[in-house]
Amino acid sequence: MKRIIFSLVLLYTCATLSSCNIAAVVGYITTPDPSQVALFTLQNVPTVVFVDDRRNVMHPIRLRRVIAEKVTNILLSKKVITTMISPRDAMRVSTINDKYNEPMPIDELGKSVGASVVIYIEMTAFGLTSDGLTANPRTTCSIRVIDVSNKSRLFPTNQAAFTVAESMRHVGPNRVTSSADANELAQELAEKLADRIAKVFYEHTTGRLGDNLERQ
Repeated sequence: MKRIIFSLVLLYTCATLSSCNIAAVVGYITTPDPSQVALFTLQNVPTVVFVDDRRNVMHPIRLRRVIAEKVTNILLSKKVITTMISPRDAMRVSTINDKYNEPMPIDELGKSVGASVVIYIEMTAFGLTSDGLTANPRTTCSIRVIDVSNKSRLFPTNQAAFTVAESMRHVGPNRVTSSADANELAQELAEKLADRIAKVFYEHTTGRLGDNLERQ
């Protein structure tokens, strides 16, 4: 939709400016959107998404569930995987285990909920402001895909983990001044990160001129 609106604006502008290159505008409209292939193709086996926050960088804690559930729902809606196990099951097992024992190995966590593969997301940074006054929402995490039965890492194969980062631009300064606004902003940032994570696993179009505009 953004692209259509942007294209109509371009056409109108060109119609009012004699020096405008109509052919270039038509070329923009008719050229297919650029796309990014999946960085890793998931097997269609029972899979669970687990978000870990050992560094306690994410607040409130419920955002772990927000990210895990949104990644799960996107992968299901895009038909990347047909069998996804509820992230709440994995979080419940992890919470119970952590009360009495050392953190459970990822493969054991996956096995305990009947998963063949675990998409393990470890939060490394999550913040809404760098100075307490100016809104600057930024977050990063690392991703690993674990084969439960073989206790091995499927992705990435050339490094310990794959890093995903997300940020939000043009955010009004008042959105970090109250708890209610800050919580709403944190939810939006978590959902944007989840969308970015999910896109690692399926082909998707990437933004062009006019496609990356954000509302305040």
